[in-house]
Amino acid sequence: MDWKEIYRNVTNVIYVSLLWLFTSLLGFLLTFGAATTALFRVSFQVFNQKEPTQAFKRFFRSFKENFWISSLCWLVIVLIGLPLYLMYNYALRENYSLMLVLAIICAYELLIFTIYVFPLIAIFKVKNPFQLFKNTLLMANQNLWLNFKLLGSLAAIFLMILFVHSVLILLAGGLYGILISFHLRKVFAPYLEQFRSPSSEVEEYTGKEAPFNGIS
Repeated sequence: MDWKEIYRNVTNVIYVSLLWLFTSLLGFLLTFGAATTALFRVSFQVFNQKEPTQAFKRFFRSFKENFWISSLCWLVIVLIGLPLYLMYNYALRENYSLMLVLAIICAYELLIFTIYVFPLIAIFKVKNPFQLFKNTLLMANQNLWLNFKLLGSLAAIFLMILFVHSVLILLAGGLYGILISFHLRKVFAPYLEQFRSPSSEVEEYTGKEAPFNGIS
């Protein structure tokens, strides 16, 4: 990788960070799901050196194509997350240990689901939301060691914003997309291989959709 390519990738990270932030805030966070899916579509493309990234075009194409399924996932996450937060606070205040442990376990599952689901939508064609939810939970719980890396990447971004400089929040989206994509691309690779043949035009992580029917 030469300096020109490094400069292009850094520029794409900054560019997609601003696009993600703009589209999320413009929709008062209602568009957060679609914006995050589009963020991962571009982030995966950064690792494919065979094609130019085309951040703007790819971002808004994904935003439009995956808007409804991404928004549905985001709505489900919020609807589960809010009562879970109330449950945690109640258990903490009333000193209910069992409820507190249950809330923490559920919060972990919800967080891991959130980390996995938008990259899955970005890479694979989703026909059935319930199948997507099932596959996401299965994949997330089959890769426990990887989950520590994903959570570590997320924590590193928060620590950078808190202790380095708050202006890094403008780049947080792109950094998050790149780090999570870096870890998940090896997990997704076997499933992408199922739909690639020597004559196929589908290249790894180009963002072209491939069907994803389940996890064996």
